[in-house]
Amino acid sequence: MTLSRRELLIAAAAATAPRIFAAPARHREPFRGVFIIMQTPFLSDSAKSIDEASLARESDFLCRCGVHGMVWPALAGETDQLTHDERMRYPGTIIQAARGRVPVAIGVHGKTNEKAVEFARNAVKLGADALIALGRRDDTKDTRELEAYYTAIASVSKLPVIIQVSNEAMTVDFNIGLAKKLPTVRYVKEENSPVPWLVTRYRKEAKGLLTVSTGGGARNFMNEMARGSDGTMPGAGFADIQAQIWDWYQAGKKKEARELFAKMLMMAVLEQHTGYMVQKEILKRRGVFSTTVMRSPRKMGMDEWDQRELTEIFDVLRPYFRMK
Repeated sequence: MTLSRRELLIAAAAATAPRIFAAPARHREPFRGVFIIMQTPFLSDSAKSIDEASLARESDFLCRCGVHGMVWPALAGETDQLTHDERMRYPGTIIQAARGRVPVAIGVHGKTNEKAVEFARNAVKLGADALIALGRRDDTKDTRELEAYYTAIASVSKLPVIIQVSNEAMTVDFNIGLAKKLPTVRYVKEENSPVPWLVTRYRKEAKGLLTVSTGGGARNFMNEMARGSDGTMPGAGFADIQAQIWDWYQAGKKKEARELFAKMLMMAVLEQHTGYMVQKEILKRRGVFSTTVMRSPRKMGMDEWDQRELTEIFDVLRPYFRMK
């Protein structure tokens, strides 16, 4: 049998190192833990083309880091700069490279209900484990329109749907109301502030209807876990560090988890002014990405002082890497 170039790229990326974590028999719900928001790698051609080999390596890298799931595309993956064709094609690359080892949630948000449904059907066809959707990308705050939008996405399949909060209209009450009406809406990634306080509200008011994850670069990770959060969705660079923090905390090793969390915060602080560029730089240094090219129009970058700071952060975190 002759393999296509795409299949060869995926196979090569998956074979770059031995697996550390065994594949599960099947993903069980509820999904909990560290679900990484994947970066989108681009070739050195002014970001005109996605680097498929690096994308496949990222998927395999995350599995071997011991993460509990992965998400693509979302805001950290420059989703609003991706073309329709890219969003239709590349979920398959990620799903194939993951090879069933961890759940893969595919971003299906769109500017219209029809576009979101198209992306959702494609994700189902390609073998996604879950659908995740930001609010409609025309940024409507009309709750009736948002309800119709998520109802359209949920109608596509029986796959679980993750609401990714993207504006202030998507309140705790609104999200719980959706979960009551739509059985497949079982997860929320909360992004409104203050996230830790909202986690507490979900624990009291959702009554098990929603599994609650958070964003914010895991900067409030310990606070959120103490309140009963079900996980977080940070960037990809130090995925093994964040997964280790979760694993230790859930195993009752809270002192170890807090000490490692304190060390990880150095990167979270650096990310606040470098933006997602720091995630791509980390992935390049760890042999996953070939470039740090960005397509996002947001001002992002790293100067020589940022690079030195990141080197020192690597020195602190390297002993905890699951992927050397």
